[in-house]
Amino acid sequence: MNRKRFIRLLLLWLSTFLMGGIVSVLIYVQMAVNQENIVGSLEIDSPEVEADSETIEPVSEEAGPEPKPGAVGTADISEDAEYSHLVETSKPFWNVFPINKPGVSAENWHTILVQNRFKIDYTITPLSQRDWHLVRINNSIRVQFRSELAAIKDILYRKKRGKFSVQLVSIEGGQFQLAVSLMSRLLHAGHYAYLHRTDAEFDGKFWYRVRVGFFKNLEDALTTGKKIFEKFKDEELFSENFMPVQPGPQELSRPVIDLRQPLNKPWVIELPLYDVQNKALKDLAELNTEIDFSYISQKLKSASSGKLAYRIRIGFFETKREAGGMIYRLKKKFPKLKRMKRVHL
Repeated sequence: MNRKRFIRLLLLWLSTFLMGGIVSVLIYVQMAVNQENIVGSLEIDSPEVEADSETIEPVSEEAGPEPKPGAVGTADISEDAEYSHLVETSKPFWNVFPINKPGVSAENWHTILVQNRFKIDYTITPLSQRDWHLVRINNSIRVQFRSELAAIKDILYRKKRGKFSVQLVSIEGGQFQLAVSLMSRLLHAGHYAYLHRTDAEFDGKFWYRVRVGFFKNLEDALTTGKKIFEKFKDEELFSENFMPVQPGPQELSRPVIDLRQPLNKPWVIELPLYDVQNKALKDLAELNTEIDFSYISQKLKSASSGKLAYRIRIGFFETKREAGGMIYRLKKKFPKLKRMKRVHL
């Protein structure tokens, strides 16, 4: 009796295992068809892998044509195209002010681009409809997605959100201004766009990957990639070979600026002022391969002239001597950038 029962259980287990295998194969085939063979060929790292060990490489390293005149992201801080200002204040050194804040535009420096190691955020946020904002939360300036304000707080919801980005194009370091321009175009189209620099050189060059995030699943990333490609197809700004990627922890990190840093390390390095944004971007493209944190700010030279000035700062350093040591290393690496000074915030 026990033997017959054992045989029945064994047959039941074998049939269940076989049926599960068949279903798994059918699901995989269906996903491969729906995702146009991307699922079957895309290698995605685990979320626990650090960003600088990412193995996913761009499908194409071609930058594509230069955007048409007017595409470059040089929006004036006095224009109505912006939603909020990341303003440099005395303490806590940065804050987010609405565009209608009286007197802010003409009197303060406004941070427009922030480099956090490999990731670069362009912090001018437009009035276009979107599901994210730049906000100050406690000790940080961060990107806040509307989905994060949802009432759902269960573990499953938190696990599913923000696991994917879509990479639209990869641009070599010599065209950093173009990469920023494309990022700006995407921001003004309502997407959360950012740059992710390679941690090593390929063919003797660093590359900047133009990415849009974040998505809870592969399907949402692919859908957004297709929409972006179709929207800008006539301008030929992005490749149709866009690809979904799974960012590492540093790339997924929401904070743009950690406000505790200048409190603990109040020294920064400042370069001479620029009268054109592209000049500042050109220098920053070289500097950010050697430093962990930098930012570009803009300010009206005077309320009457309406002309802009741009400033690069590199931070943060605990002591004046530590900042001086970095100046020495940067001057040795980039002899043309001779005029740098230490500033205490």
